[in-house]
Amino acid sequence: MPPKRRSTGAASGASKKAKTTAPEAEASSPASASAPADDDRDEQHLAYVELEKKKKPKQKCDGGKTCREQWVICEALCPFIWYLNGGDFAMADDGEFVDETAKLIGNLFLATLARLEFEGVLAADSEVEDLGCVMAGMLKVASAFRGFDLFYVAAYAKKHGITLKGVPGLKALVDDLEGEEEELPNAEEHGEDPWGWADALASYKKGRKIGGDDLDITSWTPAKRKQHAFNKKDPLGKKEIDAIKNGMVMMLG
Repeated sequence: MPPKRRSTGAASGASKKAKTTAPEAEASSPASASAPADDDRDEQHLAYVELEKKKKPKQKCDGGKTCREQWVICEALCPFIWYLNGGDFAMADDGEFVDETAKLIGNLFLATLARLEFEGVLAADSEVEDLGCVMAGMLKVASAFRGFDLFYVAAYAKKHGITLKGVPGLKALVDDLEGEEEELPNAEEHGEDPWGWADALASYKKGRKIGGDDLDITSWTPAKRKQHAFNKKDPLGKKEIDAIKNGMVMMLG
């Protein structure tokens, strides 16, 4: 692995010239992929227009195993992180956990692109019409994760002639990528999971639970809330709990 690059998880076959593992959750756009001039309002509108474009899938839903089901996750994930503050997890004080989560996001995206390629729909004229918008969204996501890069996303866009678009500030993100080249793994040489997504997810799950309400302090007992409070007092008394039940919003002042 080259300096200053981090892996998104064990890749079963990253290219011998390039990294042997998937990089972290950052994306880059190809030099040949065109990016429009920055106009936040127009590009915000374009972003949502692109995300609304859908065609009926030709494969049955199988719980995320096919490229189309996987892509839906990526479609939602990118704008959630860069537009709706879904990347606030990066401010958590558990740096190692944040690092692992960012890596997993990058691995997921690369694994999905590889699957789209395997299915023959990673193309400029693909039935998946928002490829350029969502891939550009990953560029935006990556910019929030300092020290990580996904030049591989750029390589996929360049390889298949996909134009990146629809994200505010995209031109600035791609201007620094002139001349960047990455060699991509392929299914023929490395199987259907060339980025090692299955192993990366299994590793991430070890010793932790994904999902649930463990971090929802309203579901905790008063004793547990006191235990974790800095002043050892329950931050949610009866007044606060009743307000939450009535739909009120609590804020830190």
